[in-house]
Amino acid sequence: MLNRSSVLVAFLAIVLLLAIAPSGAQAQCDNPKTSAQRAQCVGDELRGADRTINRVYGDLMKSLTPADRVTLRTDQRAWIKMRDENCGLTWSKGDREAWLADLLKDYQKTVCVVRLTNDRVQALYGYQKSNAIVAPAAPAAGSDSTPVYDLFTHEPQTKGKWYFEVKVDEPAIQKLAEATFSTGVLQAVADEAATNERGGSYGSLITIRRIDKNVEIYTLGYAIDLDNGKLYTSMNGQWDEGAPGSSGGLDLIRGRAYKGELSSSVSINPFLSAHMLDVNFGDRAFAYHLPDGYSPLQPH
Repeated sequence: MLNRSSVLVAFLAIVLLLAIAPSGAQAQCDNPKTSAQRAQCVGDELRGADRTINRVYGDLMKSLTPADRVTLRTDQRAWIKMRDENCGLTWSKGDREAWLADLLKDYQKTVCVVRLTNDRVQALYGYQKSNAIVAPAAPAAGSDSTPVYDLFTHEPQTKGKWYFEVKVDEPAIQKLAEATFSTGVLQAVADEAATNERGGSYGSLITIRRIDKNVEIYTLGYAIDLDNGKLYTSMNGQWDEGAPGSSGGLDLIRGRAYKGELSSSVSINPFLSAHMLDVNFGDRAFAYHLPDGYSPLQPH
């Protein structure tokens, strides 16, 4: 087993352990060894962002005049509505812990919420008593500086066997920024009638922190068997939870359309340009052997 000090490759069984992970235990996130520890670390990532925005918002409200508080409260409610719409959130129950646990069932939504929450915290830091939010001017459309947070394959697939890879240079990324990535497959169209315990995305959640040690460069592989409803994952060519064709892996819903995806909590532009992050949907040779019977998910 490879030492993955800061990579939290949390699959379905791990996420479901959130319900039984000891809430008072200190997660060993510098080197998680058990499914429960990995689950706790994944939850801590989201809960940390949630605690930060609540603290910053509360402190700011105390410093404002009554009139400015009304303006900020209205602005915050508008942001929450925007966050929910952009991240596809439908949970409306009041219990905060239940809301977080439900959100953690879908990696792509988790990354989206962390991203927008971090952006909102920065906006709140720049909030003036005039109620004007200081934000950088949006770059011109199509320019190289336009932030990119998500990568998807062009055409969804409903049948067949497909493969793609994601290479992560964690030491280089760690020096540049803290980031959380969701990689794997995503249902192309939300299908409420086929809602499952995992939500719409399947794959891996990767959390990179600057304080971690023993980091490494690795390649994640995804073998998608839509004929039999399976997703198999590997690291550096070693299959986790079963090789393609086995009874292992994650269960997909047969008959649904899926896309390959990578979502990030921060802009991936610098990672891509410096080759710290390389998403290969199939437009060039793969680092590892293409599984027998599988084709590139998005050939050139």
